Amino acid sequence: MSYDLALIRRFEAVYRRASFSRAAEELGITHSAMTKSIRTLEEQWGVRLFERTTRSVVVTTAGRRLAELAPELLAHAAEGKAQVLSAGRQLSLACGPAVIDSFLPAALVNFRAQYPDVTVEAEILPPDLAVERLLQRRAQMLLYHGDSIAAFGARREFTIRQVREEPYYLLCASDHPAVGEQSLAALLEHDWAVAGFDRSFAANQDPQHRETIRRAGFPRYRLSSQQACVELARSGAALTMLPRSAALAASAVAGMIAREIPGAPPMTLSVMTLADADDAPVEALISGLMITDHA
Repeated sequence: MSYDLALIRRFEAVYRRASFSRAAEELGITHSAMTKSIRTLEEQWGVRLFERTTRSVVVTTAGRRLAELAPELLAHAAEGKAQVLSAGRQLSLACGPAVIDSFLPAALVNFRAQYPDVTVEAEILPPDLAVERLLQRRAQMLLYHGDSIAAFGARREFTIRQVREEPYYLLCASDHPAVGEQSLAALLEHDWAVAGFDRSFAANQDPQHRETIRRAGFPRYRLSSQQACVELARSGAALTMLPRSAALAASAVAGMIAREIPGAPPMTLSVMTLADADDAPVEALISGLMITDHA
């Protein structure tokens, strides 16, 4: 069933104001134009939306159902209009918390130099919800650990590229008992706080590593903030793991210990876009993510 958004907007005003006259005044049209609009909508859909008397306007059951849907329809239309008007001037992306804290700020510095007028919106989302956002074209790119989005690689509508790889570093307080421990098994005996450790990441690890993680009950704390994980580590309440560049930066500021985790797979940063996308700002941001300060 097709619908005219202008008619839906006028219906919503009549429903909300419970008056054709007040709704017409609100929208700046005549009473007759409002009446004709509602009649046209009723004829198009073959239902009666209001019962009219000389003193009142009473919504019907069908009208009440439409009233429940109208705000969502109008909001969706407004969002679509905003996306069209901002095309080329806004870059929307979804990512994990480790990505937004570890890699995005430096990349945005380089991006701003090339596209100073493009706004960027980055939202932390679970990978499955982010993929839906990408399919709906409400995001132009996704940035996640490669293992978190590996399952989507076989789908033809997506393009997945690895843009960066760094070893994971342990970050802990200088007096934590784990400072002198070298084996992964020994380190996993302690409590860990990890940003964005999702099930798809664990599922894509090799069987031996996955079983080691499972038996250890790793992690104790799974948070949506890398900074919160760093603060827990700084307090000595937990260990955390960050990509090397982020771990070294955090240790320099907070006086913590940062070292490579033995036997841990590296952090692989991957970008997912739609296969038919051709977006210069997206490519510019990807190029910025590939720049490393650490040899």
